[in-house]
Amino acid sequence: MKLRWGLVGYGDLAGKRVAPALREVTGSQLVGVWGRSPEKTAAFARQHSIPDAHPTLCSLLQAELDVVYVCTPPDSHAEYALAAIAAGKHVLVEKPMAATVADCEKMIRAAQAQGVTLGAAYYRRAFPKMQKVKELIASGMLGTPTWVNIAAHSWFNPSSDDPKHWRVEPARSGGGGAVADIGVHRLDLLDYWLGPAQFVFSDRHRLVHSYEVEDGTSVVLKLANGAPVHAYFAWNSKTWADRFEIVGAEGKLIADPLDGPPLTVIRGRDREELSITPPANAHLPCVEDFVRAVREHREPLGSGAAGLRTNRLLSQIV
Repeated sequence: MKLRWGLVGYGDLAGKRVAPALREVTGSQLVGVWGRSPEKTAAFARQHSIPDAHPTLCSLLQAELDVVYVCTPPDSHAEYALAAIAAGKHVLVEKPMAATVADCEKMIRAAQAQGVTLGAAYYRRAFPKMQKVKELIASGMLGTPTWVNIAAHSWFNPSSDDPKHWRVEPARSGGGGAVADIGVHRLDLLDYWLGPAQFVFSDRHRLVHSYEVEDGTSVVLKLANGAPVHAYFAWNSKTWADRFEIVGAEGKLIADPLDGPPLTVIRGRDREELSITPPANAHLPCVEDFVRAVREHREPLGSGAAGLRTNRLLSQIV
């Protein structure tokens, strides 16, 4: 039987990526949706051929569902996820996993008590390119890790009536600007590839924009072996960069751009250029993995525990 999904949220991300992924993944079907506006919920259901547009969250959770995808701003993640877990549903929640570390911990405890699967939608973990990086690191080609350099910057300056304005509101975004939105994805990959990192230092600044959150953040972390991690996440430049570089005693890996096909593998002085096509829908591999995780009674790639670790780093940074 197919896993039956209920979707909470009808925003841009839900429409472009999440709803299509829940519909298209083998062994999965999207059967219901709920959002705070009944009119928008009904319109979203019609647009995406979802059988049921529910008037309330309670109505959605009382329906014949197996899994709930929470696709709303972070400040509501815990409320909706905990309600779904209490109803006996598996839950996949958008990133960051919640607005606070305490909320993440509540979600994990509740899922464990109910015996349901909880995941955070750090979808890049399931990309073929990111899996290749994981494989190469596991092979030992880096030798001892010695340095990680991460840089992700672009331009984001939403008007007050922009539906995405919540990303620059501290109470709704998870407490930060670019670091809470784009930075957490890269911090999660760092965790996936090289294990949990220790916070050392952060410097948050407003150089261009005047919104409440910072428009740029510098971060210094430390890997378990003491190797430094230098990261910069910003929304204050109309130029663009997205680079992830991992250096070791024996080799180096460069993903530049992170989401694009190129992957440079350097062993000593030998250089190999790989090209690994990213998925057309970034969320589809993540949903595929979550469906398999539920069926196989295992943790998904983006587990609740991993989501909590990234939230802890985010909390220390901001």
